[in-house]
Amino acid sequence: MNITSKVNKLDGLKRSVVITVNKDEYLAAFSKDLNKYKSTVKIDGFRSGKVPEKIILKNYRDRIHGDALNKIIEASLKQSLESNKLETASPPQLSIDKEPSAENDLVFTAEFEIYPLFVIKNIEEISIDVPEVIIDKDDIDAVISNIQKQNIKWEEKKDKAATGDKIIMEYEGLISGKEFDNNKHENFTFIIDDKINGDPATVGLYKEFYKNSIGEDINVEKSFSYKMPDDFLDKNIAGKTIDYKMKIKHIYKGDLPELNDEFYKKFGTENSSVDIFRENVKKHMNLELEQKIKSITSAAINEKLLDVNDFEIPTYMLQSEVKHITTQYQGMTQNLDDKIKLELDQIARKRVKLNLIYMKITEDNKITVSQDDVYDYISKSDPATQEQLATKVKEDKNYLNHIKNKVLEDAIMNLIESKCKKNKLQKKFSEVVN
Repeated sequence: MNITSKVNKLDGLKRSVVITVNKDEYLAAFSKDLNKYKSTVKIDGFRSGKVPEKIILKNYRDRIHGDALNKIIEASLKQSLESNKLETASPPQLSIDKEPSAENDLVFTAEFEIYPLFVIKNIEEISIDVPEVIIDKDDIDAVISNIQKQNIKWEEKKDKAATGDKIIMEYEGLISGKEFDNNKHENFTFIIDDKINGDPATVGLYKEFYKNSIGEDINVEKSFSYKMPDDFLDKNIAGKTIDYKMKIKHIYKGDLPELNDEFYKKFGTENSSVDIFRENVKKHMNLELEQKIKSITSAAINEKLLDVNDFEIPTYMLQSEVKHITTQYQGMTQNLDDKIKLELDQIARKRVKLNLIYMKITEDNKITVSQDDVYDYISKSDPATQEQLATKVKEDKNYLNHIKNKVLEDAIMNLIESKCKKNKLQKKFSEVVN
């Protein structure tokens, strides 16, 4: 195609290219489309293929012009990008500077962002901490104890609440006598003195409920105040004192199941012994540990990749990712204050930057993922996971691409892990798998 183009560098990663297409290209495209109309258009009073050209032009000139214009813009833009080695990271925004005609060349401008040009820092210099765990008897005992606790049989009691009892209560919290979002619960349930994992505010509040429940009877009503930390996520209640009123509705005492044949049977080890059961538990612990260490290693590698590789990211990609995760967040909660927006922006920025790093590593190392690799990944999953993945692929054809991306990410992680420096840190099972 007979074109000329001029590339202009704008702010950051923005570029514009001014493209001039010779009028002969437009006339040829217009003529080609006109001939199609001549052979296909139907107008009352004329046989198909016999409509005079001037009648066709009178009725369809603008449409033919638009079709021809779109075709030569698309083709010339593609040619210009390829010849100037420009890869767009955002949809080009087009503007017509001069309409084409029999006398005038077409001149139009395309504005877009390009992908950043950067070099991946030496992977061999990346250093990560990787936990090293030897599962011992105490670890197995702790896991079995947790399994027993998860299978406790609860019976309602009339005695006073004690450590280990399950409490069902209702409560209401007020700030200066006023309600706030999620300030009440009709059937709040917890086990007194049970270990809680969470932020300091949540852990602290649970401890207050424990303290105000122990030694109390059913239907007892109590009040206490709790000051939320100044840095609490929800700034509407951060740093404020909440006055709680609570009422115990039910108290349950737990009966811890014994380790016997009936208990083993629940976990697929019928006619088993304590030794076989412990061995099965250890096997599952090893699988869980393997997945957890893999997750920790990937997270450590990602953080290092983000730390040592600094480059500008396309605004369009960032805005798209912010929109995506904001929609996800709003689906879980309605609160979206300035602090949350800032945090979502930071998450989106990391995701976009990491995706660009992955793209660069894939390109530099010529990593490819075939259809066979995807099916091999599925086949190596456990039977339940295989069935689940197969169902998802049938329901959503795009899910196959999701699996392909997962296989590609694993390949990238394996490559980096094989080259980077790893510092082995001795850890307990409970420290790694919480």
